[in-house]
Amino acid sequence: MGKKIYHILPVFNYRIWGSHELEKRYGYKTNQPNAAEVYNVIAMPGHLDCEVEETHSTLSDFYRSHKELFGSDTPNMPVRAAMAATSGPMSIQVHPNDEYALKHDGRLGKPDGIYFIDGPGEMVFGHYAHTKQEFIELVNAGQWDKLVRKVAVQQGEFVDIPFGTLHAFGAGLVLIEFSQNADLTYRLYDYERIEPATGKLRETHVQKVIDCVRIPNADTQKVHLTKQEKTGCLLTLFHDEPGVYSAGRIEVTKRGTFMQDEFSFMICVEGKGSIEGIEINAGETLFIPCNYGPLVIEGKIDLTYVTYRKK
Repeated sequence: MGKKIYHILPVFNYRIWGSHELEKRYGYKTNQPNAAEVYNVIAMPGHLDCEVEETHSTLSDFYRSHKELFGSDTPNMPVRAAMAATSGPMSIQVHPNDEYALKHDGRLGKPDGIYFIDGPGEMVFGHYAHTKQEFIELVNAGQWDKLVRKVAVQQGEFVDIPFGTLHAFGAGLVLIEFSQNADLTYRLYDYERIEPATGKLRETHVQKVIDCVRIPNADTQKVHLTKQEKTGCLLTLFHDEPGVYSAGRIEVTKRGTFMQDEFSFMICVEGKGSIEGIEINAGETLFIPCNYGPLVIEGKIDLTYVTYRKK
């Protein structure tokens, strides 16, 4: 198919905790009550599946049909990226590891990496229980203030959320999440909120959280980020975990060149410009095949990317 770059169209999800900030910021259009969660990159057949604009196929079908463009060793497309904007707190939750998730739900787990596009705000990041018994007692008593650990977060920061880390994001944040291609969350507590579609309390998964949560988990820190200037680009590596996902940021003020052997999904979070002459605006996503060669990036543009490296 030659060296070609593809546009990836997003999938929108309404969320009870969501705001309209992504619609305002990026011009997203949806018939849902809000576009609080925008899946820029996801390929889960029959569930959440982006469209490849040039081929009019789902991303999962595109992966299966053109694996040579990815160069990956996984049966399914390996990575995902999703934006979110909050008007209220997300549920307090964990993501299980692959072994537990496959055994109990037939799906992969979801280790998260979160880059904060806008802030400030706060998040739940771990907990103060020293033992599983103490964790259970605090949950049963509903003593959330004693249990959960809250930290302040700012625009431009990144947090790594490994399997089993108790977490939740507070109100007033805009973020983008990177992970392997999965969508499985176990909720511990959801502030007694009613789901409008059903008129019932949103489902929680207390026992599964107890099974999966890391204990102890009071020392998790934000990732210390460093920037490197290279060939006209200001590069920031967020996370690099072969066999799971890798992600980072590329800032260009006028013109730069970027290259990596792996495929990448490039998501523009601010500004506008072009990649190899193909226009990209804030909120849009381009897919770059593996072994594409040097990419010329032009414009005043702030890109994030997600990719996958073999173990």
